[in-house]
This record gives sequence, structure tokens and C-alpha cells, in this order.
Amino acid sequence: MKRPFLIKRSLLIIAFLLTASWAHADNYPSDAIIAVVNDDVITLKDLREYIAGVASQLKIENKTPEEIQQVMADYEQKGLDKLIEDKLILAAAIDKGIEVRDDVVDKRFKEIEDRYPSEDELISALNTQGMTIGDLKQKLLDQLKVKYEIDMEVRDKILVNPQDVTDYYNQHMADFDLKPKVNLQSIFVSFDKYSKQEARTRADEARSRLLAGEPFDALFAKYSDSSSVGEVEQGQMADNIENVVFNLKLDEVSDPVEVENGIYVFKAIGISSGKQQTLPEVKDQIYDKLLDDEFQTKFKAWVDKLRDKAYVEIK
Repeated sequence: MKRPFLIKRSLLIIAFLLTASWAHADNYPSDAIIAVVNDDVITLKDLREYIAGVASQLKIENKTPEEIQQVMADYEQKGLDKLIEDKLILAAAIDKGIEVRDDVVDKRFKEIEDRYPSEDELISALNTQGMTIGDLKQKLLDQLKVKYEIDMEVRDKILVNPQDVTDYYNQHMADFDLKPKVNLQSIFVSFDKYSKQEARTRADEARSRLLAGEPFDALFAKYSDSSSVGEVEQGQMADNIENVVFNLKLDEVSDPVEVENGIYVFKAIGISSGKQQTLPEVKDQIYDKLLDDEFQTKFKAWVDKLRDKAYVEIK
């Protein structure tokens, strides 16, 4: 029997979602029920542990701080929705009797274990996160069941044919127009550090020594007050700078270029002219985009159906 999908969002819920503070709601009791999924209640403690568990696993997998920050920003904002979604998908997988072979779980575990110098260091990392090897393997098992269920119900039913790729290319050719690029070494002398006259003198000295063939790194260390610019694409810089750098020849040094807060001296160490990418060059990129777009659409529709068939109430 189809059960209604009920949502009762109190001001508390809305405030938490808007401020991304579900995981840090220390002023509310841990056993406060925040949602019900079928016969399963979700407490604030469950949500905290879910979000903390995601963070713990990312750390155990030795993800970079940047990767962890990117993933966790999404979970902090949408943690409750993701927890409900995971429960619904895992329940669907279990109802379907999806099994995961032990060797598949072991292989996934081995991939994580290999990121550590020794098993002892992995165990130490798990202990730091309040987990055991058994806990990690159970998480991996549940994640694989969810993955197989998603593959079976969504991913395997998506078809992107070659004509779709061609049509997309023809309709979005401007997106595949590569703009000219120039790779720049730069020395910047700041007006905050020197008077304008002193800055001009230093910029002239740096340019003269670059023209004389002195190593850039030594001159950069002596004269520059900012990092070197590196590779830029046409349209990314102010017009007065672009008019200079995109007219440089390879290994040519620019005249000093004065901006509001200082003076630049540029040297072009790489030049790439713009071009229109051909369909064969970008077909894989287009295919992946179309596949992902279609997956997102079908996945949302499928999860909405799971919700419609379940009893979901957000307190």
C-alpha cells in the first residue's frame, strides 16, 4: 500500500538547513527525533553520526583536505536529505535481495588499506575516528549495495547515442572554441611597499636584467611582491594588460605595465593560439556530460518514487 510522503518543516529545521548547522546543533538533545522513514526513526544523534561518519571515511581513505572540504560542504547543507535517501535506497536493495560477494568488499577494503604504510597505521586511523575494521567493511558493504541498486535502476537504463552527441556539439559550438592562452612569468612591484617612483625604478631594473638573460627565479625572489601569473586565457585579465601580453612573442619581455596597485613586468614562456575544437576531439567530453545530465534527471525521478512509496516525515 502506498504511504504518503509527509514533510513538516518547522522553523528549527529551516534554520538548520540554511545555516548548515545540523551536525553542530549542541543546544538540542541528541535523542530528538528529526525524521521518520517507514518504521525507522532518525534522531539528531543519527544525523551527527552520519555526517561524522562520512568525514571519517574520507579521512581513512586519505582524501586530500580540499576533497574532504568539497564533499563535506555538500553533506553539511543536505545531510538529512542524503541520510534519508541512503536509507531508502539501501532498503530497496535489501528488499530486492541484492548481495555483494565478500571478495568485492575485500577488494574495496584493500584499496583503502594500500593507502597506508602498514595495517597498524590503518587501524590507528580507524581508532582515531572511533571505528573498527568491521565497521569500515560494513560501511563498504552498504555502499556497494546502494551502488548496485542505483546502477540497476538508473545508470544501466541510460542510453546516449552518437546522434545526441553530434546534436549537442552543433548546438553548443561556442563552448568548444578554445581561446588563445599565454603562459607568463611575471614580476610585480607593489605601490603599497614602495613609492610610485621607487616602484618604477625597481620594475625597470628587473626588466633590464631579464633582457640581459639573468635567471627569472633569482630576479623574481629579489624584486617581486606577488606570485607569478602563470597561464592565462584571453578574457581573464584587464584590457590594458591583455593588450600587452597577448601581443608578446615567445620569450619576449614586456615593457612595465602599470596598474592601480603596482607595476608588472611579463615574459611569455608559452603561447597557444585559439582554435575551434572538432567533434572527434570533444565527443568523449560531451558524452560524459550528457550521461551525467541524464543520470541526474533519472536518479531524482527514481528517488522521488521511492519517497512516494515510503512514509517519510521530517519533524
